[in-house]
Amino acid sequence: MDEIMEKHRLLLDKIADADMVLVGIGEEFNEDFSDIGRFPHLMSALEEVDINQLLEWTVPFLEHRFLIEHNDGRLVEAYQSLYEMIRDKNYFVITTCIDGNIRKAAFDTERLVEPCGNHEMLQCSEKCCNELYSAGDFSDLVKQAILDGVGLDSLEIPRCPNCGKPLAYNNILCEQNYVEDGYQEQWKNYTKWLQTTLNRKICVLELGVELNLPNIIRWPFEKVAFYNQKASFFRINASLYQMTEELSDKGISVGMNAVDYLREYGHL
Repeated sequence: MDEIMEKHRLLLDKIADADMVLVGIGEEFNEDFSDIGRFPHLMSALEEVDINQLLEWTVPFLEHRFLIEHNDGRLVEAYQSLYEMIRDKNYFVITTCIDGNIRKAAFDTERLVEPCGNHEMLQCSEKCCNELYSAGDFSDLVKQAILDGVGLDSLEIPRCPNCGKPLAYNNILCEQNYVEDGYQEQWKNYTKWLQTTLNRKICVLELGVELNLPNIIRWPFEKVAFYNQKASFFRINASLYQMTEELSDKGISVGMNAVDYLREYGHL
């Protein structure tokens, strides 16, 4: 049995024995849109953008159509494997990904928080207000324009009803204008859940988390594992798998891309 297999068996044992399971999902799970070529209608729309640069604003909306229609692939497979590993446990998942692919597995959305946002809602790109609007209606208009063959230039930029500025997806791509109201209620649920982990056996699983936003998952997870004497901690990452000295006695590192890890070992 190879070393990674042994560590995976240990992970499964720790999950089975745990009262609670905390999972963090990071950058290795970000959608790269490499499969968009499988959707000829979306490729044709992108070619239309190449011809007419005034249509550049439609690209995020075309990417959203891809995210809606692309329901398989390596990321979804990895999420499904993860779900099967923790489905019967008292778990909570926090992810910095904004693509929403995690929702294509059967995770309980009440046990999931996306502090970096997603593509479910729209906001004012200039943050004139904190109002959020469903992205579904405009996504349907984009789909219909493509199916009808009327061209993307038949679409009008969705605008904020308060100030008239363009709407944008409610996620961190809005940078300093990101309206964080969308995830705050679920974040409160997450922090309440964390408060119940003290002195309980918890398995902390960090998957593909790098150092772009360490204050969301990486550092808090290390703190949870450090202060809980009954914690086990697993860090799986292709390059940033090293364990801190403080966690060397309870931490297990796996130097492998977390998506590939779940696809190869998660079904065992």
